[in-house]
Parts: sequence; structure tokens; C-alpha cells
Amino acid sequence: MNTKRKDRVQRILLIDDCEEDRARVRSALMQGAPERRYHFLEADNGESGLELCLNQSDPIDCVIVDLHMPRLSGNDFLEQIRRPTGVPMIPIVVLTGSTMNNDAGESLQLGAQDYITKDSIYPSVLFRVVDNAIERHELLKEVHESRQSADAANQAKSSLVGSISHEIRTPMTAVLGICELLLESDLSVDQEELVRTMRDNGQYLVEILNDLLDLSKLEAGKLEVDEEAFELRQLFARSIELMRVRAKENKTTLSLDFDESLPAVVSADPIRVRQVVLNLISNAIKFCPGGDVNVRVRTQADKPSNPFFLVEVVDNGCGIPRHDLERIFLPFIQSETKGKAKTGGGTGLGLAICRRLVMLMGGSMHVESEVDQGSTFSFTVPLRPAEMPAPAESERPPLSASIEELLQDCKFLIAEDTAATQMILKRIIEAAGGKTDIVASGVELLDRVRSQPNEFTAVITDIQMPEMDGLEATEKIRQFNSTIPIVVLTADAVSETKQQASAAGANDVLTKPIVRRDLLETLARYCDIECDSDCN
Repeated sequence: MNTKRKDRVQRILLIDDCEEDRARVRSALMQGAPERRYHFLEADNGESGLELCLNQSDPIDCVIVDLHMPRLSGNDFLEQIRRPTGVPMIPIVVLTGSTMNNDAGESLQLGAQDYITKDSIYPSVLFRVVDNAIERHELLKEVHESRQSADAANQAKSSLVGSISHEIRTPMTAVLGICELLLESDLSVDQEELVRTMRDNGQYLVEILNDLLDLSKLEAGKLEVDEEAFELRQLFARSIELMRVRAKENKTTLSLDFDESLPAVVSADPIRVRQVVLNLISNAIKFCPGGDVNVRVRTQADKPSNPFFLVEVVDNGCGIPRHDLERIFLPFIQSETKGKAKTGGGTGLGLAICRRLVMLMGGSMHVESEVDQGSTFSFTVPLRPAEMPAPAESERPPLSASIEELLQDCKFLIAEDTAATQMILKRIIEAAGGKTDIVASGVELLDRVRSQPNEFTAVITDIQMPEMDGLEATEKIRQFNSTIPIVVLTADAVSETKQQASAAGANDVLTKPIVRRDLLETLARYCDIECDSDCN
């Protein structure tokens, strides 16, 4: 690098309101490296110096700027020159009259590569300070470009996962919908077994998609936890009940040991706590056929000043080799004991996601295990006692009649461009007693609601459609019709999409693949409201 500097003219910009100081800097550089050729540009204030930086056709190798100047100080100059990337476009050395290092600390934080005090402008020092500043700036640019490339790759990966999620969720709506319709019909025992197997594997595919989406958001730093008050014991009791069928199939005994001295209501993210608990219980059952799985919940005793609640999932299954105890928390990594599970498989994402979720909630996750003895997976979450809020007025009351009774004579407008999803929605609704009409785009939806404002009990619209998407159609409908209920269907299982739908004016958002019961219950509520209005 030094050879290159000798062979060409080094362009240095001096910004200082004191002509004498600029002369001292010029002299020190030329005396310190007499074999080097310099071309000096000069400005007596920050504004003029900034203009020279921005308008020079030939690149400037280094800027030496005084910290204290009228009109635009050295730090103000740095603020301007580092936009928009946060990294100064040119190496900067700050010149300060203070002998105290604190004076230049802010400058270094703003991106200056180095500083030198005016009483240290020596020929043997200054040219080396400039050389080092240029080298550090080159390294900083490389790091910044690498970070930008990594961020762009992460963003591209997140977009890809989101796109794959959408493309798979849409056909899975048809597959799982057909399974539900078939299970409602008269099937032989063998046929029912085949359909249930297809449905269960379809649901497993959706779980994998959810894991990929969660991991992608965690790696991109876009997944957030939402704290709310919930009943702690009820969450664990319901989780245990939900897993009893799987435990029974694996001939595994499942039990809960809950410390009753814990607060009845706590504040945390119940959805994420439940996700972690279900994953750990599911793993324990899978690797403990014919054994025992015990879920223990208690206060962490060693931290009275900063309390946590501790959850332990203990099994007496096949155990995990010691060299795998940390590896299993890495994405796509599974233990050697996978082959000992009664129901093998899995992506190796569950534990990686669980540990990151727990850390996001302010806790930690650990494992202890012995081969052929069993495993104990434990995690902590900050223990914050809370009170349940009073029921909101908008909280949904129970239905006044059965879904089938409420859907009688109710007509729904479906906006969906996929023929398979059109068919599934039509069959599900009409099988329950409702009536349907179908359009294939947002434009058709808008025209139909405008021309037949009182024809439909509710609108069901997909988001992604040709000509005009469901969100745009919803916004336009709300401009002339504020009362008709709108249910938005989305294949994007992210909270941002749900927030966008709500902001557009949607009453409800359902994620594909559509769960038959959820769809019918949502629609039945609007029939119930319509019935109450007609009766009154």
C-alpha cells in the first residue's frame, strides 16, 4: 500500500478555520514523507469542506478536520458525511486543540478513524496517522459491505420462506378441506383411516411451515413477544390435555406437577410459552414409548430478588449422548437417539426455535440427559404476577344456537381466485346450511357489494387476487359500506398481515389452511348478529 502511495499523488483535504494550523499540517506531512507527492485541498469552514467532498470528481484520500469551527463543527461535518449508510465516505482524522481524549470520543463514535491534538502535529507522526486512517477506513467499508450482503441475504431468505409458505398453504387449504369434508361423509373403516392419515400428514406439513417461518423471523430479528395476563395453571393443564391423545398412542404416562404457591395469574407471552411447552412434551413422548413424562412447574428457588418460574419436562426414555446436548439446539440438527423414537422424523427445528423464544422472553433453556436413563429439558421465564383484566365489551359471547341453525338462509359472498379453494369454501358453508356466491377478483367483489349491498350476510375474501387484492377491495368497500362483515383469508401466517387486514377494515382474519370449525363459527356469529338485529 505504501508503494502505491509513493507512485501517485495523495489528495488530502484540510478543513480548519485557522490558516496557520492548516500550514502546520501541510508542512508536517511533507516533511514526514518527503518521497510522497501530495495535493492539498483546503477549506476554512465545515460547510465549504463538505461541498468539496461532495463535488470533487477525483477521490479524496483523507480529510483532516478541526473539531471546533464556526458554522459547521467537525462533528456536524461527520454527521453529514456519514449519510445515508452511517459510514463516512472518506477516511476522517479529527484535529482537536484539547489534550483530553474525551474531546474526540464523540467524533470516533460518529465514524472518524482517528484523532490528533494540535500540539502533536509532528512530521514523524502525522503521515502515519493518515496512513492508518486510510487502512482502517478500507477495513470498515469491507465490514459494512459484508454486513449489507448478509442483511440482504437474510431478507431474501425471509421473503423466500414467506413465498414458499404462501404457495404451500393455498393448496393445503384444498387438501385439508377435502379431508374434512370426506370425514363428514359415510366412509368405510379403511377409507376413514386413509383420509385421517392424509389429513394428519397435511397438518404436520403445516407445522413444518410454521417452524420455518418462526426460525426465519427469529434470525431476521422480526419476531416479537407480546406480554399479557393469563392463568398459569390453566395454560399447563390445557397443554397436558392436548397431548394426552399422543401420549396414549405411544403408551406413555403423562402427568403434571404444579406448585400451587405460584401466582394464579402472570404476565408473559402465553402463545410462545405454550408453543415451547407443547414442543418439549411432544419430544419427550416421542422418545419415551411406554415410559413416563412428568411436567413440573415451580418457582426458581435460587433467585428470590429476580424471580422466574421454572418448567421441567422429565422423561425416562432413551436419553441423549453427552456430545449432542448442545448440538440439538442448532437448526436442522438431531441427536443420534432419533432412530430410537417410536415415531421418528422431524426437521430438527423445534428445539432451536424454543431456545430462542425463551431467550426472547428473558429466560434460558437447558438440558440434562443420560443415555438409557432419560432427559430433563428445563426453561425459565421471568415471573411477573398480574391480574386478569375485566372482560372487554367486545368479547364474543356464546352462540345463541347451533352453527347449522344460524347459517340457515344466510348468504355469503366469496372472493377467491383459486378454483380448488372456491370449491372447498362453497362445500363447507353449504354443507352447514348456508348459501354462497363466488367472484374471482377484488374488482368483481367491489362491484357486487356496491350493486347488492343488502344481499349478503358477510364477505369472505382472499388477500392475493388479480386486478385488485383483498386488502385494497376491503378498504374501498369501507368507503361506502361500513357495516357488512368482512372476513379476510391469508396464506401469510404473520402478525403484520393480520394488522394490515384489520387496518383496512376487516372484521376477522383466518389463516390458510382454513380450519372448518373456525370458519363456520366465525360466520355463524355474523348470522347471530343479523338475527338479533332483525328480531329487534
